[in-house]
Amino acid sequence: MAKNQTWLDSCIEGECMDLFLDEFIANERLDGSFRGLVSEAYRPIAERILSWKAEKGGPLVVAINGAQGTGKSTLSRFLSDFFRVSAGLNACVLSLDDLYLSRADRLAVGEQVHPLLATRGVPGTHDTDLGMDLIKTFISGSEGMVRTPRFRKELDDRVEASEWSLVDLPVDIVLFEGWCVSCRAESGDSLSEAINEFEAESDSEGVWRGYVNACLEGVYRDLYALVDHTIMLRVPSFDCILQWRMEQEDKLRLQCESLADGAKHHFMSEAELRHFIAHFERLTRWMLKDMPSFADILLDFNEDRSLRGLKINDG
Repeated sequence: MAKNQTWLDSCIEGECMDLFLDEFIANERLDGSFRGLVSEAYRPIAERILSWKAEKGGPLVVAINGAQGTGKSTLSRFLSDFFRVSAGLNACVLSLDDLYLSRADRLAVGEQVHPLLATRGVPGTHDTDLGMDLIKTFISGSEGMVRTPRFRKELDDRVEASEWSLVDLPVDIVLFEGWCVSCRAESGDSLSEAINEFEAESDSEGVWRGYVNACLEGVYRDLYALVDHTIMLRVPSFDCILQWRMEQEDKLRLQCESLADGAKHHFMSEAELRHFIAHFERLTRWMLKDMPSFADILLDFNEDRSLRGLKINDG
């Protein structure tokens, strides 16, 4: 801890930190307000993770949970770059999105269990065995390189293994990010009633949500058991997710208007977005209720996406 903390004390306020932030902001196409977020939240989070690393000694696995638009991917990339530059640590980012089953495999599960499982997103649509194998390899202390999967959402499929990313071993810190990482199963009683119109119409008998919950009780629990600490990026309400996702869609539409192939892109209408997000409402509301009770760090946001507060559990 002393070595890492000494570097932070001497450099985080200095010119090297400014240069690091300049490059990161440019690469990520962020605005100047990001510096404030680093000072108020990302820096304390980085320091806490370094203390966890020092306490454990060996490789550390940190889950970063957050709904769409909370910035979990940006936080993960920042931490990975920051640990490399600041402390010489090899921190790799593993995204739950990249663990989605292939389209063919999801179609097969959809035929066997419930048609909704052909749509990526909920527990039951990820390759948990691959996820466990990767994390165990990351923390094994082995040397060399390992390939990690890449999922292309525009294709709704995993790319060929020859196109997978390469990660250098050994890994010091694994940043495991995703919308439902560290999610625990609900009680069986809570599944009896549909949570929204989508469930009432598309899952009237509760087969889909029952299967999702069974996955959380089984293979996902085993996967998440590899996590040492959990960080939750908490939205103020589920309703904000639709608003933020609509803003994201509008930005993408504006960016593509000037492109020659802009007309080829399909942008979701508000009705389509509501239908899509309805898939995630049950677990999102459940995590907002349950996860704060055990998350090691809570990063809270206001409705305008500004930082509301940071709570670090030192217990």
